[in-house]
Amino acid sequence: MDAADSKPPESAAVKSADRVLDILQLLARQGGALTHHEIGIALGIPKSSLTHLLRNLVAREFLGFDGAQSTYALGPAVFELVRGSGLRERLMAQARPIVDWLARTAGEATSFSVLRGDEVERACVAESRAPLSYRMAVGDSFPLYSTSAGKAILAAMPVARRQAYLKNVRLQAQTPATATTLAVLKRQLEEVGESGIAYSRGEHTPGVVGIAIAIDSGDPAAPAAFNIVVPDVRYTPEFDARCVELLGQARERFHAASPAR
Repeated sequence: MDAADSKPPESAAVKSADRVLDILQLLARQGGALTHHEIGIALGIPKSSLTHLLRNLVAREFLGFDGAQSTYALGPAVFELVRGSGLRERLMAQARPIVDWLARTAGEATSFSVLRGDEVERACVAESRAPLSYRMAVGDSFPLYSTSAGKAILAAMPVARRQAYLKNVRLQAQTPATATTLAVLKRQLEEVGESGIAYSRGEHTPGVVGIAIAIDSGDPAAPAAFNIVVPDVRYTPEFDARCVELLGQARERFHAASPAR
């Protein structure tokens, strides 16, 4: 058996994915709209298969359809992806030096976190130099309800989105201190709304206190947050007050560096 015979057959799913990418790339290169026939001729996709792909892409808003001209063009979902990528790059460029400054000034581990679906994701971190410290990793995701950054983001969400989250969330104990009833979580969020500061006192990781503040990411539906994390053996009222002050300064620095909106 030669190499060509041993090559696994291309699955229908892979072929469809390739064709979707071909369609998007064709329209991006074209810089304008094309008809069903023009797309089919350019890419060699059978008419029935192309009809199905185009219908799905229009439904998901990756393509727009002009009924008067019977043409297809790139849709708003494509531009939203591009905008989202640019937004994340800007956020990281603004947040990275502030996270480093927070870690140096507070002497504890710090992070910048963003909303990812119904979870909070660490986007950049700076470690503490103390022998006993909480270690964080970029890309880790956690429930919104058990972490300081998550609660800060949750409290800063548009009301409708927060209500939808609270309606559907299943509160599961991460530690014995985790809020496992909506009444407790709502009370915590009210306190965050009043003070602007969110806490996780051993609610996600035993023996660890997180202190966070929400920031305007540029996307009203997806606020982000800075937080400072400290082992509870070093957590004191004086340290708490210092962290609240530093987090307020971090938010001011971030917003000062943001493009005018």
